[in-house]
Amino acid sequence: MKKLKEAVILLTGLGLVLIFTTISGIGCPIKWLTGVSCAGCGMTRAVFYAVQFQFGKALHYHPLFWMLPFLVLLYLFWEKIPAKPRKGILWAVIFLFGAVYFVRMFLPGDYIVTADLRSGIIVRLWNHDKRMSK
Repeated sequence: MKKLKEAVILLTGLGLVLIFTTISGIGCPIKWLTGVSCAGCGMTRAVFYAVQFQFGKALHYHPLFWMLPFLVLLYLFWEKIPAKPRKGILWAVIFLFGAVYFVRMFLPGDYIVTADLRSGIIVRLWNHDKRMSK
């Protein structure tokens, strides 16, 4: 029951962040800060399309969208899984997200996963501060 309560709190928090970033126009907080897409970039849009049974669009936005229900179940039952398989599962998930992220980062024409450090707020503030001190 404790895990379920934690999951509800986590999902509520993520929902609030999603609402805030959508209303504010920030979008992905990591990309907004750094200018670099995260490994989960496109996941929200992929889930949005999957819920509408538009699986082609969902795959386009994030090829691992189908893992989300399994990851939620893993979170809920994590303590019931023996330690050795847990470690393997964790590494498999990290590897999958890392591999998909790497391929998408260097895939020509992919506009979802991008890296433009100059567009991140950190670099923009840094450059603004340097201009102001001159």
